[in-house]
Amino acid sequence: MAPAEVAISQTDSAFENFSEAVRVFVRHSGPQGKVKPLTIIDHPSDWTSASLKGREQEYTYQWTAADTQELDDAVKRVQPSISTEDDVLKLSKADFHLPQLSAKLVAIGKEVTHGRGFHLVKGFPIDIYRNDLKVNPGHPKPAAGNNVDGNSQGDKDFKDPGKSLDKNREFLPFHSDQGATDLIALLSLTAAPKGGESKWVSSLAIHNELLRQGRKDLVEALSAKNTWFIPRKYDQATWERTPDGQYAGYEEIVPFEYHDGYLSVYFNNGNFHEISKQLSPIQEEAIWAVAKLAEDPEFHFSRKLEPGDLELIHNPTMMHSRSDVYDGETPLEKRHLLRWWVHSDANDRPIAPTFAPRSSVRPEGGFKYDAGTKLRLPFFPYSRHDGEGQSPY
Repeated sequence: MAPAEVAISQTDSAFENFSEAVRVFVRHSGPQGKVKPLTIIDHPSDWTSASLKGREQEYTYQWTAADTQELDDAVKRVQPSISTEDDVLKLSKADFHLPQLSAKLVAIGKEVTHGRGFHLVKGFPIDIYRNDLKVNPGHPKPAAGNNVDGNSQGDKDFKDPGKSLDKNREFLPFHSDQGATDLIALLSLTAAPKGGESKWVSSLAIHNELLRQGRKDLVEALSAKNTWFIPRKYDQATWERTPDGQYAGYEEIVPFEYHDGYLSVYFNNGNFHEISKQLSPIQEEAIWAVAKLAEDPEFHFSRKLEPGDLELIHNPTMMHSRSDVYDGETPLEKRHLLRWWVHSDANDRPIAPTFAPRSSVRPEGGFKYDAGTKLRLPFFPYSRHDGEGQSPY
């Protein structure tokens, strides 16, 4: 090794050791509901993957035969009244009686909303209900905007013919969903032979770690008002225009938003860079500091969702990601996740001003849609690539 290389190596090592040694004392303000800006938040949703090792039973629910029987009984009771999608939209929880299972789902919803921020349900009988799926831990919200109707969408990854490798979808960086929902539910229908791991990370843990590292300046930048903006999607921005009648191309967002004793986090690196407004050097540093912590395996949780696995995460306090996907040739070898945006019955926290409502988001969550738009609740969990309502199975 050349002398210069030795010097660089020693400098990098010393810097890393120094960074590990510097743990700044920061005032604590308590759990969510009592948060004061720029303080450590003591809450169950402040976790790292390292802290969860060996504790899988705490965040996993194993679906049982009794659950399947109760669900099957409920399905049989409502089936005679269903012949169209409109009939499904009219159903409520009062029509779908789940005396034992409902209490379990409510408890999971409370844990996700007010506790750790995520939960896994394993063993949902996907083979029985593959073409007839709707799990309801709350109220589904529109997850598509103008001209793309729907309350739920399949998320199937297909091969891109322009790629030289058998890679169907590039990885997704860590981000929050833009629909201002509180819960994101992802149910695996089929898995790719390789790749497609789902990842999620605690936004609160990242917030706290930046403060512990003495980077209060980055947290201040991320929580500053009137300095962060994201682009509007043109098909979702028809409800607000500038005074001269033009589309407003961007709107304010506060990545770390303190509001009424809570912290809500919206983070999407790509969205921050997709507008003409120039980011300041401290903003750029803050973005990459968050991204670096999120990508750290000691911080994020990673799992390949197998068919029948249901992932529930809390959008205001969790970010999620996905690794590269390599699909197989048959339908059952193509990654297909059914996604819902859900307003949890357990959600009673105040909504941060720039988290929602925004120009494209309804006050109760989910994207806005034009008057007269037909909401969809398809019988079959189809992918947007498959066409309308055609089961791939």
